[in-house]
Amino acid sequence: MKGAWLKAILLLPFNVTVIIPILLLWYTDYQWCIPAMSQIILGVILFCGGLGLFIKTTLLFHKVGQGTLSPLAPPKRLIIQGPYKIVRNPMLLGILFIMLSEALLFSSCCIFIYTLIFFLINCIYFKTVEEKMLIKRFGQDYIAYRNSVPMWLPNFRGKCKVN
Repeated sequence: MKGAWLKAILLLPFNVTVIIPILLLWYTDYQWCIPAMSQIILGVILFCGGLGLFIKTTLLFHKVGQGTLSPLAPPKRLIIQGPYKIVRNPMLLGILFIMLSEALLFSSCCIFIYTLIFFLINCIYFKTVEEKMLIKRFGQDYIAYRNSVPMWLPNFRGKCKVN
């Protein structure tokens, strides 16, 4: 299981948040500069929040869901605790926060555009592929969860209606 965790983290999150941004900076002849203080502050806030959200949701996948973030060893149980009570994709939201922080901290339009494309691809993937798999795996529980919890914009006042 430990090997599966390492592979899952290295496959998508590490590549998406580290390797691809480095390659974008490298191949676009990025000119290093010091961003404005507001960019630094917002970038650090987004990075810390995104990393915290990613760690929290990854631990929930392991402890509650009894699985990994890899599609090869997905959670066995539907996770509706913690940040999953207010938004259906908090792990990816954490990744997006990290990616946006990189765009700000490096003042990189390329990383910002890459983040938007990554988000759009995931929107399509979640609607056309992942949600169908989750309905197949968790049935009515997932349908009730999907109907009561928004996909991307957290609902801090609403409550998940699935037990």
